[in-house]
Amino acid sequence: MLIQELPLYPIQESISYSPNNSKEINMPQQSTHPLTPQKTLDNLLQNIFPQNKEENKIIQTRKLLDKTAENLSDEQIHCIVAEFQFLINSWLDEYEKEIFGGMTLKEILNEQ
Repeated sequence: MLIQELPLYPIQESISYSPNNSKEINMPQQSTHPLTPQKTLDNLLQNIFPQNKEENKIIQTRKLLDKTAENLSDEQIHCIVAEFQFLINSWLDEYEKEIFGGMTLKEILNEQ
């Protein structure tokens, strides 16, 4: 059985004519696509079925919490995530101020 490799993308054939009436045929060239087929499919699905970033966070949090999140509403999960994010940010700011002499990393980077 003969195995033949097929190109991933369509082949473009181009024929060009030179001014002296002789035909010049260029060899077929395989077009190159900057994205892989999987990324193209993912982008297409995102365009067809866009999801809100908040919905993605809630879905991700539900997956992480597993059975704990079964009895929680989306609003409760959103509040929990917001509270944890606030605590993380404030603790990080306190730590940065302790390390960098009363300034956060953002403040140090903005000074330069």
